[in-house]
Amino acid sequence: MRGKGTQGYNTPHPFSAKVGTTMSGREEIFQKAMNDGHSAAWDQEWDKAAAAYRRALQEFPEHPKALNSLGLALYQLGHFEEALQTYSAVAKLSPDDPAPMEKVAQIAERLGDLKIAVDAALRAGDLFLRQRDAEKALENWVRVTNINPENPVAHSRLAQVHEKLGHTQQAVTEYLAVASILQRAGNPEKTREMVDKALSLMPNSIEARQADSLLKAGQLLPKPIRRKGGTGPIRMAQVKQLRRK
Repeated sequence: MRGKGTQGYNTPHPFSAKVGTTMSGREEIFQKAMNDGHSAAWDQEWDKAAAAYRRALQEFPEHPKALNSLGLALYQLGHFEEALQTYSAVAKLSPDDPAPMEKVAQIAERLGDLKIAVDAALRAGDLFLRQRDAEKALENWVRVTNINPENPVAHSRLAQVHEKLGHTQQAVTEYLAVASILQRAGNPEKTREMVDKALSLMPNSIEARQADSLLKAGQLLPKPIRRKGGTGPIRMAQVKQLRRK
């Protein structure tokens, strides 16, 4: 009896034979291996799925769909290091596709490779925004701020997109986060500009008024805080550091 299905396996493959055409021997082997992999994945037999996708990749080693499928199987098996390598390969082969880059960010974060996770999530967010998927873009930039609350690029992206979407309170919070980061970087003019931006969006904002008062008094703005539940990657990174010693 079939188990729970795996999303994305009902898409026709580009090597599927069309009416009146014949696949080459390599294409037939590839297609059979992919079908076997999808069938095993549908049954959640991830060992069999991974083996089948590896057979497919023997025929076409740089096929993005086969690599993507192998990456999923490896992830489900808990082989995170190899899954990361596989999705990284897909991201290089399909540089405009945000999905594999997002997977790189997620797995790297899980492994405690925080620099890779941050870089990949920033890139994935930019790619999703290019595809007009603002929700996924925001999700990836939030991932960055969970890992590093003082990342100015992610907060700036979040501020701009929240403003465009009419999420005024979120935009104010993000502009003030940018202001705090810039203040500590020694850029008073830009700090003032960000606080003024927040005030212009929401003149009655308590956050923005407090920031304005602190600036006028020559005091430091509050640091951006890590969102709840955002400390797991940091702990994993610390474990990795200990293992290297």
